[in-house]
Amino acid sequence: MNGLPVYHVVAVVLAALAMWDMRREISERAASPLRWAVPPALAIVAAAILLIVSPGKRWELWAVCIGVGLVAGLAAGVIVKAEKDFAQNLSRMYRTWDGVAAAALLLLLAVIRFVSTDLMHRPSGGFGVLGALAALLAAFQVGRVLTFQLHTAPRAIHYDMVPGQKRHRTHDDG
Repeated sequence: MNGLPVYHVVAVVLAALAMWDMRREISERAASPLRWAVPPALAIVAAAILLIVSPGKRWELWAVCIGVGLVAGLAAGVIVKAEKDFAQNLSRMYRTWDGVAAAALLLLLAVIRFVSTDLMHRPSGGFGVLGALAALLAAFQVGRVLTFQLHTAPRAIHYDMVPGQKRHRTHDDG
């Protein structure tokens, strides 16, 4: 027995943790830059595992997907709305679903790889497409958080925050 089932399970667990940690975007909770970096880091490791164990090594496809995902993520990070507590270095993103959707799709890809390869014993087509899509999603999350932390949050309005505190809505928020 080779180590592939263990790697696929680890990829599923890491993708699930990345998705679970995206909850602060839906609930609009304040977090430090390090906490914002955790989901993309978990996504990178999960995608790297899926790439490493992929039977098809299509480096050019992987490079294109990583580049496209990074550019899309950089663009997505510019359009989100944010608040920042400059004294405590906390930032809060207004409710958004693109990061959560990327994490959910990454989890779906990891589950598909685990089920199809390990449970159904169905060999991969050898094209490396699933790994490339996982890399695209992980790169999207990285680009999005980089732009959010380096561009969007520093230009945001200052609000006093507490780590993990929800955003208080006003009547004009909609």
